[in-house]
Amino acid sequence: MSEQPSIRNHYGFSIEVHAGGRRVWPPSFKRFIRTKIENGELTTEDVTKECRVSKSLVYKWRTDVAQHRATFGTHPVKPTFAEVMLDHVDEPLTEETTREELIRLRGDVVDLTLPATYPVDDLAKLVRALEQAGR
Repeated sequence: MSEQPSIRNHYGFSIEVHAGGRRVWPPSFKRFIRTKIENGELTTEDVTKECRVSKSLVYKWRTDVAQHRATFGTHPVKPTFAEVMLDHVDEPLTEETTREELIRLRGDVVDLTLPATYPVDDLAKLVRALEQAGR
């Protein structure tokens, strides 16, 4: 049976701590740290003390975020996958029930409901935009 990771909080972010002490730093945390350092609200030393990490790791986070921003939009679009859940309907669909069908996108931050008639091309663009915003 695998052991569940414990959670530590740093600057309001929940950081998973796995067996052996390995921590998983989410991209949103790295962006937060970069922004706070750039704005002068935190120093590298503040972060190393709070998170108990090396200066080189903090510099790497800042570089990773900067490189992502510099290359944003230059990579080919990767295939997008989304979970689709369908409810079984025993009765035939009428025009009235068709109007009630919806598309629901749920993520860590987003809970979006759209009409079933939403254009597929626009839906794909929306999903890609939400994925990019979450990185």
